[in-house]
Amino acid sequence: MYRNAVAVVVMLLAVFLGLSACGGNKEEAAETEAVAEPAVPEIVPGEMVFIPAGEFIIGANDNKSVAYPEHKLNLPAFWIDKYEVTNMEFLDFSLKTGYQGEGAKEGRDWRVFFTPATPEKAKLPVVYISWKDAETYCKAQGKRLPTEEEWEKAARGTEGFRYPWGNEWIDNRSNTYEAGITRPAPIGQFEDISPFGVHDMLGNVQEWTGSWYSTYKGNPKRDSKSGKTLRVVRGQGSRFKAKQGNLWDRSAWPPEALFDFGCRCAKDATPEDIAKAAAK
Repeated sequence: MYRNAVAVVVMLLAVFLGLSACGGNKEEAAETEAVAEPAVPEIVPGEMVFIPAGEFIIGANDNKSVAYPEHKLNLPAFWIDKYEVTNMEFLDFSLKTGYQGEGAKEGRDWRVFFTPATPEKAKLPVVYISWKDAETYCKAQGKRLPTEEEWEKAARGTEGFRYPWGNEWIDNRSNTYEAGITRPAPIGQFEDISPFGVHDMLGNVQEWTGSWYSTYKGNPKRDSKSGKTLRVVRGQGSRFKAKQGNLWDRSAWPPEALFDFGCRCAKDATPEDIAKAAAK
């Protein structure tokens, strides 16, 4: 049954892509060739980026921020997904494992936004998954959710940038409110790329992390939400005015929350991984 369902999805995707390619006439094709845009790098599902061990900047200097204070941390090497998990990847996982998702009984899960009848949404980041859904998916891939600290290092680099590309805002670099789309876009379509080469960390969708929410050490304001009750969600998303935002911004939600939250996975680096990276 699952194999047949996957086949149907693949067939629909092939038909969709074929129809898209057939539009226009020879003159339009010639014109397109004359002003061909640079080729978009191939997106490999599940591709990961190696983040080396070392110190980085986390948090903010603003004492009114829940990310206060700015401080330095030293993390061991790890891997993180280059892109957000897509609808197609989550569908494939669901078909192979039979996993339904926490919102399935209420009809409020990711299936509302993606079915075999909507193949054009295959490369959009999956949303309306709970924390458990995200963690279960990652475990099925032999991975886990990134910690909040790993997420921030992968997004800001070792220099602690405000945005993935630096400290100065650049229009249309990220799928945030400023881009005018106000909905998720296919992964990897924007130049929202961190110093380590990780995509869509500022915009597109907010992402679950593996961390429980608590105030940072050194913050004199003890938040009543601290403790093992809320999970940290990071990133801005397509509806956020990110020009006034920052990569260090934090939010916290009940693990069962079902909103436009997605995820990406991470995993520990092995000694062999570290040796190979050092050799390069």
